[in-house]
Amino acid sequence: MNSRNAYQGYVFTDVSTRTEDGRYPARVAIVSLDGSRTRSQRFIDLDIYPTQEEALDRLTAAAKRWIERETDKDRLSLPTNFSEFQ
Repeated sequence: MNSRNAYQGYVFTDVSTRTEDGRYPARVAIVSLDGSRTRSQRFIDLDIYPTQEEALDRLTAAAKRWIERETDKDRLSLPTNFSEFQ
């Protein structure tokens, strides 16, 4: 299958392979790049589906949901030892 998509600064790739019984375990690789270097990488294994289309739909939805959760995190709100400037 191996389709590749860009979404909100991430690239996700379908890495599913058809099983011997003709079903499709949905698998996705998600990569975030910083210039030419990989900044982060995540692999998600999902359920097994009877058709390629169902597997692709599921992994696309899962990848987008994971990316949205990652981009919603405010990394600047981490606790620090600095006092608020007044």
